[in-house]
Amino acid sequence: MTRSGRPAPTKASFVQIEGRWKFEQNRAATFVAPTADIAHPAGLCLLPLPFRSGVISAKVRFIDSVEEKNGQIVVGYNPATGAYLSAGLGGYGAAYVINSFAPGQGWRPVARRGSISQISADQTYDVRVDVVGQQMSLSIDQVQVLEIDLTQPFQGSQCGLFAWGPTGGVEFSDFEIDGDEPRVFVVMQFGSPYDDLYREVIERISKKLGLATLRGDDVFANSSSIILQDIIRNIKESDIIIAEITPVNANVFYELGYAHAMNKPTILLANRTVEKLPFDVSGYRVIFYDDTIRGRRDIEENLEKHLENVVKGFGAVRRGSPTMAN
Repeated sequence: MTRSGRPAPTKASFVQIEGRWKFEQNRAATFVAPTADIAHPAGLCLLPLPFRSGVISAKVRFIDSVEEKNGQIVVGYNPATGAYLSAGLGGYGAAYVINSFAPGQGWRPVARRGSISQISADQTYDVRVDVVGQQMSLSIDQVQVLEIDLTQPFQGSQCGLFAWGPTGGVEFSDFEIDGDEPRVFVVMQFGSPYDDLYREVIERISKKLGLATLRGDDVFANSSSIILQDIIRNIKESDIIIAEITPVNANVFYELGYAHAMNKPTILLANRTVEKLPFDVSGYRVIFYDDTIRGRRDIEENLEKHLENVVKGFGAVRRGSPTMAN
């Protein structure tokens, strides 16, 4: 079961990528030792379950000692390149670390806090990684210790475990995944005819594909804080941006520019009557539409096709606990 009480729809086993691991049926995985064929004492195992947003948690324990040990949860693993992010205990002499790995460059700390001397051997710690769009945080024993904004979306969707230690001795247990639906944030002018486009086309097609949808006026209606900060937060927390750019609206283009700066997957819409697109977006692919019955059918089909292509790279939302197998 997940923390939300929903049954796990899929059973999956960890696959060993680096190092020697021991797996048990009670969701326990132990990094036993590095292997002689690699130069670093690292261990990596992965699940065949896609994850981009939501929560991943596990209990982590360093057996006998904490020296030169890491125990972290892996997210965003890209099988094409081998790059990934990880977050958890240990690394660079710190207690808490968010880590980035790229082949040819190795590991580098994205954020770190505390001293490894604050971690005790043979004590079990609750490690939780939250990912919402491009915001990622690490909590230890229900206390948030690190939070970062990623400069770009995950380049991969696999998750797993990372360990480091010349003699092994890193134990993980109670591994759980609770994934969220991908989020679409819609940037557009409010009022007729754009409200109809949002409600009758964008929102309906997004829901059909299992995407959660939010527009700026939804933010205004549910917020008592500074509006611009809320818009920026929702762009960060979203996986896809849809922007309707027919009228030259300063707010729309500001928000679109922010989304482009964060490398968000973006779908642009414009009425075919628009005479000329602004220079800054003229090089991007745009879905043009007509205000006709046929035009509505066309935009529905084109938008669905574009969204499907983006979502295909995300993988399906999965929730639950893996089974362990050697």
